[in-house]
Amino acid sequence: MSSSSRPNSDFNDTMPSPLHPPNPEDPKESVSDAPRESGADALLRPKPPVPPPVEPSPTPETVASEPEPESEAPKRPVPIPPPSEPRQYRAIGVVRGRYMPSEEQMTQGALHTSDDTLVEAVLLGRVMSLVKNHIDLNQEHLWVVYPRTGQRDGNLHLQIVGVWEPENLTQEDTDSELPPLSSEEVHEGYFSVRGEVVFYSEEEARVIVKIRQGPRKAGQPPKFFKIALKGTVSGRVLRHFWSFEVERRGQDLLILTGDNMGVMPPKRQSRSKSPQNRRPGRRKSGPGAKGNRPTPRPKKVKDSQTPGSE
Repeated sequence: MSSSSRPNSDFNDTMPSPLHPPNPEDPKESVSDAPRESGADALLRPKPPVPPPVEPSPTPETVASEPEPESEAPKRPVPIPPPSEPRQYRAIGVVRGRYMPSEEQMTQGALHTSDDTLVEAVLLGRVMSLVKNHIDLNQEHLWVVYPRTGQRDGNLHLQIVGVWEPENLTQEDTDSELPPLSSEEVHEGYFSVRGEVVFYSEEEARVIVKIRQGPRKAGQPPKFFKIALKGTVSGRVLRHFWSFEVERRGQDLLILTGDNMGVMPPKRQSRSKSPQNRRPGRRKSGPGAKGNRPTPRPKKVKDSQTPGSE
């Protein structure tokens, strides 16, 4: 077995021997004021922990920047845009057909649809100039309409507010750089109905949606109207805000999909009741109220005393 040529060389090179103290005259061996430890104690003393290397602070060039959120891809203009807010009331759709005005008035008539259905319709003022100057009423067009349903007969009524034919008519200025959806690409007969469900019958497959109209002038109260739909939905229905995708078939509006947007906020109750709403026959209570005084009893006359004997 071979042995090292310098046993304990590390110890001898780094630590002074306890038998030979350091020479104070030797500049290489200086004596400090603190007491020196013996060699055995120095060997048994644990070494101090080595501090971890300090990482340099990142410079502005090396700091990783957070990825910016991707912007939504631009969409092509459509006749029925997405709702502007989660609970936006509306009832709007598109119907292809030929408008036939009545003999008495241009604004009132009927829409002969592509499925050979005759639906009552009216022209609103904003579309009158367009119909008179640019629309051939002998041809079918894709009309943008507001639907209404009769409260008594349940028939469908349409209010025409526009025409969607970007391939033939000049569109208004839009922010989108993409071309609008052509009339042939639009889902004909599609409606968007959003509002509060006030009636639901699963047996009749009937849903009535209450829709609020914004006031036309400042200070006016909002108006409401109701739309009757055909179909069934699940979950909590009444007093909830729903967003329905609907398709017209004949005189009916059939539910394709329904999205429950949550319960409606509670209605505000009036603080005081008007006199007309009070129940009849109820009188005010209290010492000063009329009609609450007890009826006086008649006095009894003794048998031995006759009237007028005194």
